[in-house]
Amino acid sequence: MQKFLRWMLGGMNDRFASREVQEAVELLIAEVEPKVKLLPGGRRQLRRGVRHLLSQLQDVGRLLPAPLDLSPAGYSSDRRVGLLFASPQSLCDSLRASDAIKAHLASPQSPQQLQLMLVMQLNEETRLGSQLLPDGSVRSDVPQRVLCFERHRFIAASASHEDLLHAARQQAYGLLCRNLAYGISQAESERRLLEVERRALQLQLQHKTNVLNAEALNLHGSMTPAQMAERLAQVEQALAASQLVASLQGKLKLIRQVIEAPDDFVRASLETAWVDRMGVVLSPAEGGQQLDYANIEMGYLQRRRRVVFAANLSRGDLREWQQRWPALES
Repeated sequence: MQKFLRWMLGGMNDRFASREVQEAVELLIAEVEPKVKLLPGGRRQLRRGVRHLLSQLQDVGRLLPAPLDLSPAGYSSDRRVGLLFASPQSLCDSLRASDAIKAHLASPQSPQQLQLMLVMQLNEETRLGSQLLPDGSVRSDVPQRVLCFERHRFIAASASHEDLLHAARQQAYGLLCRNLAYGISQAESERRLLEVERRALQLQLQHKTNVLNAEALNLHGSMTPAQMAERLAQVEQALAASQLVASLQGKLKLIRQVIEAPDDFVRASLETAWVDRMGVVLSPAEGGQQLDYANIEMGYLQRRRRVVFAANLSRGDLREWQQRWPALES
């Protein structure tokens, strides 16, 4: 594990050494299904997919727009900062709450300048607002599309931009492993419930239960024999579809299918929106200003969408923020 973390922080090239890939394979197995290591050739079968996944994560960092200026002066000069954060207080609170920033500053060797990775959730809403007409009059209750940036988190802090990308990639890889583990666990749970339901339906259709047991096993209330037969067919079909999670070999095959198609597991793009300072979507002719952001979608079964920015901040800037905007009493 320590070797893998050192490798992630130390960077990697487009071509990965076998030892480096093996460390990543070990982390994947530990998070998703430790028993895979018992299968002959299990580790070897995962190497190709891990290479694909690591390459995909490496490419994500190249999509980031120019770093945000998070200094107190930058809140006004970098219009993106005022758009992403509702107020200086919200920015300061997000900086104060970051464990990554605290850990980085705890090291006496950390330099004065910090490189940060900011992740947030983007929601699109429709609100009623006002519109200035060409004749100078104002129209009220006009439906407007608004971009709302929420749940801000600074997930990584480093001394250089390159180190920042490495640290963020480390977190992303671990998150993907845990997400895949959760998805497979959920599939296993659903399969067990389906097996119980199948057995209940079979018993009732075969008239091998008394009335009391039939009622206890009936998972869908009062059903006719025809309805139970129809439901049994649906359950059998669902069980056939979930066959991979029923065995260790099947789980290995499923893991391979996921990581060998990283485009379905990790999707990243550089998006552009034209908005005003309140996040209202406007065309350039209407006064909308360009906002570039990295849009990341990651996950197996349940995909998470996040907006990502890199940012610059100095120790002096952080002290000034904390002095000007102290923590609010809860």
